[in-house]
Amino acid sequence: MILRMPDYCSDFHCTADKCTDNCCIGWEIDIDSSTLDYYRSVSGEFGRKLKENISTGETASFKLLDNDRCPFLNDRNLCDIFTELGEEHLCQICTDHPRYFEWFKGVKEGGTGLSCEESARIIITQDKKFSFTETVIPDDDCEDYSDRFYDFLYKARENIINHLQDRNLSVDERIADVLSYAEELQYRSDNDEYEPFNIARDRERELPDEEKLLPFFSQLEPLDPKRTEHLKHCLSLADDVKKNRDAFRNSVPDMERYLENIAVYFIWRYFMKGVFSEEFYSYVFLMAAGVSVIRYLCECIYLENGTLTETDVIRISKEYSKETEYSDDNVNAVLDLAYNI
Repeated sequence: MILRMPDYCSDFHCTADKCTDNCCIGWEIDIDSSTLDYYRSVSGEFGRKLKENISTGETASFKLLDNDRCPFLNDRNLCDIFTELGEEHLCQICTDHPRYFEWFKGVKEGGTGLSCEESARIIITQDKKFSFTETVIPDDDCEDYSDRFYDFLYKARENIINHLQDRNLSVDERIADVLSYAEELQYRSDNDEYEPFNIARDRERELPDEEKLLPFFSQLEPLDPKRTEHLKHCLSLADDVKKNRDAFRNSVPDMERYLENIAVYFIWRYFMKGVFSEEFYSYVFLMAAGVSVIRYLCECIYLENGTLTETDVIRISKEYSKETEYSDDNVNAVLDLAYNI
């Protein structure tokens, strides 16, 4: 089996206590069954602490403290399980995060997600064309699907990523073209037409409007209780943001590159999921919506502060990812919106 990962994944290393948004705070941390069995076998004082701080309901998880910290995150923001038992005895979710994976026949694809600030920094600041590495790993199972459809989507994804990196066009033009291409792809595949075709320019296509997107996103279940009010506040700035748009573009010339990298990330992470459902246009819309919302929130920061730093872009992208990508309900709601906007 081949493991296929973006090149930049080799640059990722957890920043541990240097992280300003620790993933051991504010998240419910599930424990896989094999790790749970091991934790139950640990003796001594640390074994007692493990048993006292694990909830064994329908899914075992750590009992978060009142401040939503993992009980094994010490006052130096380091993991006591890591230091006491070794990295190999972290539960699967802690071992993998912020990595994600998808299984196909003979191929396991993955990457690192935007929800981690260090991973987001690496993804967003790339200044080279997207590429991936392949390594051989032990075989694993996957859901069944049509090999012909997989080949169709794989070629389409390659076309989409190449087009999203065409810097002769603006990011908006690239995404508009890709949305139209995906719509035509969806129509053809629904009619059992799998011949490849090229992406054409579509000067009439309109991108998802932030004035429609933000009210929708403000109704999603938030991770941060302040998120909804923040989005409503940003929406109230819409008129001034539009007036300030040219100044924003001139003052933040790297924004096009940042958004290009974010767009490619979403396509790489989600597009091939369509091989199982045979519905994939909505995953392209998910990318377009994400780029639109992230850019708009960056414009709001620029409007209010008179500047926008690379750190701001990373933080905004990370927060968007946490609020959207790490809730199945929220992701599914955005996918449904693709046909209702």
